[in-house]
Amino acid sequence: MSIVRLFLILSFLVSCAQLDQTSINKCEVTKASFDIGSGSTKMVVARIDRCQEKIINVLYEASRAIELKDHLLKNKNYFRKDFIYHSLDQIAELKSIAQEKGASVFNAVATAAFRSAKNSKYFKNAIKERVQIEVSTINQTTEALIAFNAAKSKAKEQNLVVWDIGGGSMQIVKARNKSKNIYLGKLASVSFKKEVLELLQKKSSPNPLTKPGAIRAMDYARKYAGESAKEIIGDIKDLYVVGVGGVHFYSIRNQTGKNPYYTQNDLLNALLERSKLTDKQVGGEYASTDVTNLALVLGYMQALGIERVHPMKVNMAHGILLSP
Repeated sequence: MSIVRLFLILSFLVSCAQLDQTSINKCEVTKASFDIGSGSTKMVVARIDRCQEKIINVLYEASRAIELKDHLLKNKNYFRKDFIYHSLDQIAELKSIAQEKGASVFNAVATAAFRSAKNSKYFKNAIKERVQIEVSTINQTTEALIAFNAAKSKAKEQNLVVWDIGGGSMQIVKARNKSKNIYLGKLASVSFKKEVLELLQKKSSPNPLTKPGAIRAMDYARKYAGESAKEIIGDIKDLYVVGVGGVHFYSIRNQTGKNPYYTQNDLLNALLERSKLTDKQVGGEYASTDVTNLALVLGYMQALGIERVHPMKVNMAHGILLSP
C-alpha cells in the first residue's frame, strides 16, 4: 500500500470519527426539568440523548416546599405578590444548582394550583422574567399520562396501575391489554387536609388527629373514592399498583417504614399510631399533611380493593425530561 493511499484512508477514518463525535455532541445535552406542583417544586437534572429520546443518567434531584395549594386556599385563590417573590427565590436557587451541574436546557410544567389560581399568568410571567424558564400549565389528563409513561418506562409489568397523588389533584391510570382507564380526582394531599379540618372543626392543622379523627378521615376518603373512582377504575385485582409522586414515595413510605411496597395493614397501623402526634412531633416541612395522607391513601385502597402499593421515585420532572 502506498503512503499516499494510507494517508487518505487514515484521513477518512479521522473525519468519520469527528463526524460521529459531532453528531453525539448535538444529540446529548444536560437538561433540568421542573415540576411546579401544588405542594412542592421538584427539579431533576439529567444527561439526555435528544436524538434517541432516552435518559442517559440522572445527575441530581432536589425539591423545595412551596405550598401553592395551601396558599391559594388561604387567599381566595390568588397568589399574593410576597408569596410569589419568595417562591421565585427558591426556584432561582434550584436553577442555579442545575447550572452548576452543567444544565444548559430547561423546561417546566405547572399543575393543579396553576390551573385553579386566578392570577397564575402573572406568576408564570414572573418566573419567565426572573428565572428565564418558560412554564407550561398542563391539564389533568396530560398530567396523568406523563406520570404513567414515566412509571411504565421503569416498571417491568405490562398490566399496571399508576397512582399519582399531588397537593391539589390525584390521577389513577389503569392499563390492561393496551386500553387505559383514567381517573381524574380533586381530592389530594392539601385538599384532603382541608376537608379533614372542616370535618373535625379545626383551624390550622388536623394534628393531633386522634384515633376517632383518624377513623373519620379514613371513612371519608373511602366513601369519596367509592363514589368517584370505583366505577371509572373498575376491577384492579391482580394488577401491579405503582405509587408515584411525593405522597407515595416520601410521605407514606417514610411513615410506614415499608419498602418495596406497603399494604392496607401497614397504613392502618401507622395511622392509628401517628394520630397521637402534634405537628412538632410529626416534624418536617409537611407535618400538617403527613398523617392525613395516611388516611387518604388507606381510604382509597379500601374502596378500590388495592392490597399493595409499590412506591416509585417518579414525578412530573422525570416525565418531561424528554419533552421539548
